[in-house]
Amino acid sequence: MKKIKKSILCVAALMAVTAAVYAEKFTIAVISDTQNYCDYRYQRDSNPPYAFDHGDIFKRQMKYIANNSIKNGGDIAFAIHVGDIVQNGAKYESEWKIADDAMSILDNTVPYLVVPGNHDYDNPKDYSVAGLKSYVKYFGPKSKHFAGKKWYGGADETGANSYAKFKADGKEFMVLGLQTEPSHEDLVWAQKILDKNKNIPVILDIHEYLGARYDSACPGTPVYLDDKLRADNPGSAQDVWDNLVSKNDQIFLIVCGHDFRWRDNEQHHEEGEMVRTDKNNNGYPVYQLLSDYQGRKEIDKYLGLNAHGSGDGWMRLMEFDLKNNQINIKTYSTELNCYETDLNSQFTIKLDFDWNKRFGK
Repeated sequence: MKKIKKSILCVAALMAVTAAVYAEKFTIAVISDTQNYCDYRYQRDSNPPYAFDHGDIFKRQMKYIANNSIKNGGDIAFAIHVGDIVQNGAKYESEWKIADDAMSILDNTVPYLVVPGNHDYDNPKDYSVAGLKSYVKYFGPKSKHFAGKKWYGGADETGANSYAKFKADGKEFMVLGLQTEPSHEDLVWAQKILDKNKNIPVILDIHEYLGARYDSACPGTPVYLDDKLRADNPGSAQDVWDNLVSKNDQIFLIVCGHDFRWRDNEQHHEEGEMVRTDKNNNGYPVYQLLSDYQGRKEIDKYLGLNAHGSGDGWMRLMEFDLKNNQINIKTYSTELNCYETDLNSQFTIKLDFDWNKRFGK
């Protein structure tokens, strides 16, 4: 596969505008795989020593979102974290405190939802059987981030799956969050939530979905599954598609993270971006978007650090332009004050369906 050359356009941030300019548009910010911002190991072991705290990058991302929220005169209506909040599960509570402090910047400013990634389970090395005590403590339904919030819908009894609602451009939306490799019971719970909220457009938030392998029969096309998730396994991405997404016209968009490399003849290439569209059982398109920038390390290289990579402050900004029935995808770094403008990073998703017909409104 020919790798797309990255083109980074460094310009002043365009999001800091008045709400009046965006009267018919709104943006959803996608926060992905913040684990390296919370992990001190690479900073501690680096030679020469780090010149800055990676945790501060996380905070600056959240300040950008808060400053450009609708409440503060911008157009960001909602924020979605796709998981891998921390790196080492329950091993270091300090990581959870960094994440807690950073995400708190959004509290009472912009509604948001968080899902657990594989690194957020108490034992990331065996997350299939590990608990989520730390995740539930800091980001569960009873945490300060969600308890008592009018926009927060609730969670299942485990606290691993949750949902929230928000209104923008005169429409109500729901963000439905599922844990990594959701079980049959998780999908049953999700279906009940959908059944109770019929006709509401739904964005599915799940950590591990679009995989980092590419289909050898069609080079350049990402498949659903990574090497650990097979189509016939419960909890696989294909299982989520077959038993939830394909059956529900409400789900029109999926956001995920987890994979920052794609593989080609056993060579690893850092990319962190994928997009694909598939039609559900009724022929409606479902747009699927992967964002994971944890491998980005331009700042570390510039400072001469022997770094694992932090993420360089990159995030997705999905600008909804419902008047023109499209979503304008942008990719922005708070640290570089840049937009990345290659074909994977800046593009437009045409919403190829009748909005009223699909959602029954």
